[in-house]
Amino acid sequence: MKWSILAFLFFISFVCCTDDSLTTDVILEGQWVEVSRGVDTLTYDVIDEQKYMILDRGNEMRNGFLLPKTGSGSYDYKLLEGEISIRWHLSSNGLFIEHYFEQTGNKLQIGNFFNDNAIGNILTFEKID
Repeated sequence: MKWSILAFLFFISFVCCTDDSLTTDVILEGQWVEVSRGVDTLTYDVIDEQKYMILDRGNEMRNGFLLPKTGSGSYDYKLLEGEISIRWHLSSNGLFIEHYFEQTGNKLQIGNFFNDNAIGNILTFEKID
């Protein structure tokens, strides 16, 4: 009887303390291209156990200079259940912001996180390597 109470308490503490919102089995490393226009690419990588994502949107002329399009650059990210939490390295806002995320095979869908006029739109990317 004593062991069953201890086993029950262990089970309760294990269930209460696990974070089931984290997704760990999704393999993102590599390059992904946005399928509708084929211009924007995401690159996922890990360096020294730090996950990061790079968004390449191409370049545009601004004030007479050829510059990367808005939102381009590197991001920290954390995968959650049905979401990706991201933080843009070039932003003055140091907070992580959650966006819709789903990955199935060589396709992933992600909420538009880089275009203020399209927040809420879902983009589809396909893995190219």
